Amino acid sequence: MLATYHSHSFFCDGKLTPEDYILSAIAKGFAAIGISSHAPVCFETGWTMKPDRLQEYIQTVLELKEKYRSRIQVYLGLETDFYPGSEDYRNHPALDYTIGSLHFIHHAEGQKYMALDGTPEEFIETRDIIFKGEARALVQKYYQLLAEMLRQQPPCILGHMDVLKKNNIGSRFFSETENWYRKAVEEVLEAVMEQQVIVEVNTGGIARGYTTEMYPSDWIISCMRERNIPIVLNSDAHHPDLIDAYYPQAVEKLKTLGYTSQRILLDNIWQYVAL
Repeated sequence: MLATYHSHSFFCDGKLTPEDYILSAIAKGFAAIGISSHAPVCFETGWTMKPDRLQEYIQTVLELKEKYRSRIQVYLGLETDFYPGSEDYRNHPALDYTIGSLHFIHHAEGQKYMALDGTPEEFIETRDIIFKGEARALVQKYYQLLAEMLRQQPPCILGHMDVLKKNNIGSRFFSETENWYRKAVEEVLEAVMEQQVIVEVNTGGIARGYTTEMYPSDWIISCMRERNIPIVLNSDAHHPDLIDAYYPQAVEKLKTLGYTSQRILLDNIWQYVAL
């Protein structure tokens, strides 16, 4: 059963309208699609939705949900960030779900917000300014913050869990085989289990040429399977044409790693369906 709950339209850093994504999903035979703009944040960015567009966004998706009710199930979501004083959108009226992700970190000393999953140059800048050049310290802090988010503001879905690897081609900054890295990941998985959060398997990094594998890495998915952590396959599409990018390959990979089902929002209930 085809579905995705992670998509970005022109309300944030995606292309075209939410309706374009819905029409693409219908054409591709999807049972459900979730629209999930980057939620507004407390500082200026070029990729999050502006605060004054939030109500327009909500109203637009609600109208589309009704317009296409007989053809596809449409759900209203937000991809939210976690930082000191961040707004908790989980109970915002009309929202069906949230995706919790970390895209930046607050630099208290400099009173600014610095990128975690931006360009390699931005990664280096964050490493050098906040973590005195120590990539390990940056990575450990990232996973620590993920665990804090899961425990303090648990979302429905944990977004692109190991997105930091997009700037780590060839193990440039860290190795995923090192014990400290695996320990940091496993501590996040413990928080996932405690809060009963769904972890997305995200094909967006492949679609946009950042990585050659999904988020999270195969070994993490294997660890998740051992712990019976539910997954949902998401495309993190920033263009309607990419809402099913690498889905056939992802399904085969997930089956190889031991998963036979995913947990999706269908008929307004989170439920298991076969991959």
